[in-house]
Amino acid sequence: MSRLPSLSYDVLILVLEWIQDDYPSLFSCSLVDRTFRDASARYLYRKVTYAPGYSLVLDLRRKDDFLEGIFLSARLPHNAPLVRRFEVSGFLSSRPPPINKFPAYVRSAVECWPNLQALVFSPQMYHESLFNDTLPLLPRLTLLKSLSVNTACTNESHVDVLVQVRGLEILTIQSPTRAILQLLPDWIGQLQNTLRILRLTNSCGSVTPGVLRSFVPYLQRVTSFELGLSYSLTDDDIFAFWEELPSLHTVSFRYYLQLRPSHVPYLPHLRDLTIYYTNTLTRDYTDHLCRWIRRLISKSPLISLRLLCENGIDGPSVSFDPLAEHLSLKHATRLRALEMPHSFVGRKMFITLCSLCSELEELTLGISSDALGDIFSSPNALHHLHTATFYIRNRKRRLDISQSAAEAIFMSIPRLRRLTVDGKHFEVCQLVVVIIIELRYMSSALALVKGMWTAGLDGNLRFTVEQVHGISFFRWERGSEEAQEHMRYNR
Repeated sequence: MSRLPSLSYDVLILVLEWIQDDYPSLFSCSLVDRTFRDASARYLYRKVTYAPGYSLVLDLRRKDDFLEGIFLSARLPHNAPLVRRFEVSGFLSSRPPPINKFPAYVRSAVECWPNLQALVFSPQMYHESLFNDTLPLLPRLTLLKSLSVNTACTNESHVDVLVQVRGLEILTIQSPTRAILQLLPDWIGQLQNTLRILRLTNSCGSVTPGVLRSFVPYLQRVTSFELGLSYSLTDDDIFAFWEELPSLHTVSFRYYLQLRPSHVPYLPHLRDLTIYYTNTLTRDYTDHLCRWIRRLISKSPLISLRLLCENGIDGPSVSFDPLAEHLSLKHATRLRALEMPHSFVGRKMFITLCSLCSELEELTLGISSDALGDIFSSPNALHHLHTATFYIRNRKRRLDISQSAAEAIFMSIPRLRRLTVDGKHFEVCQLVVVIIIELRYMSSALALVKGMWTAGLDGNLRFTVEQVHGISFFRWERGSEEAQEHMRYNR
């Protein structure tokens, strides 16, 4: 048997991009030959995350897992230039060095990864000296574009070093302290030529109207702004601040109920809006929230709306029909993504939403069990929809959707590729990617197919979809920001 010609590195990079998050498959591909190894390594080592989850039991026999596996191989000379993102979060050991070897590892890792572009230093449990030797190295990272830190890096002993970092495009500060807020206006002033995204998340009680006003001269080029919970700010304060940012088109905000009426903001460039809120237990609270959002987006060309409840839903779900009606009437022709997993929409309004919002590409909603079948009532309405997630509300048990019911939904919506109903995931991919790999004198084919047309015993063609598992995380990644957000908003 003649040997098949091997694929070039440039082709493999494009092919392996389809499985860039499937680490077991990438590892298997790296064992084929040198070309596959080099191409796979680009995705295997592009990000390194150490974020152990919370443990109720202290295991004194457990070894330091950051001294082996990917954490060891990522520091090898031929892999170190491939690392682009490094995250340290989760629940770390609170023991001091030198008993705790992790602070020394973090410093040596940052030193040997010269091409770092994104850093996340946000542990929930840690020793106060964790980043003492690492933060002075950050100004030397000339390619660093994104930085996310929390109180582990923003106390009084660290802020003077932290604000020396330059060239950032994305800056995230979780629960900003008074120490960092005093220096933040000057720091943003140094970053104003490059900074495009500013996020102040979680507890922002120290952010006052005066603090926001001090930011305005330096945020004229910022396109995205996020603010956590601050009872020091009224709606008028935050609306006036947003109106003074001419380039702002993406906003994330932690809402809290205010009975004082506010003016209608004029945000002509707002396209993407994310609102976090607490559980809506009463209709009055829900009506206030819906009116607040309608007032906010009334003069904006909205494309994407995310409405996320921070503490989940307990008990009966209150209807968000007034907001859904506003979206159907005012933003139907522009709305592309609607994510409201904890917001219940009634059956009639769900039909109206699907009929009028014909440009939707991603849809996440809480609906009733009988509303799921209404997707077939207007099969041509959602002709752009490719991702749909539905949570069945006001039902004692989760809906266990069958394979045949999922296939019927896929058939009724031509471009639908991913469907989730109460945590049960289905995927279909008409694009078949075949990789011919050569291993010695044997060859095999790898096809990435989630759904296809198959022939039955009677010779008739039948379209089938495959149930897939949800996102899984390694043991050392279960405390990461991505894992925490996935568990918080996909319960």
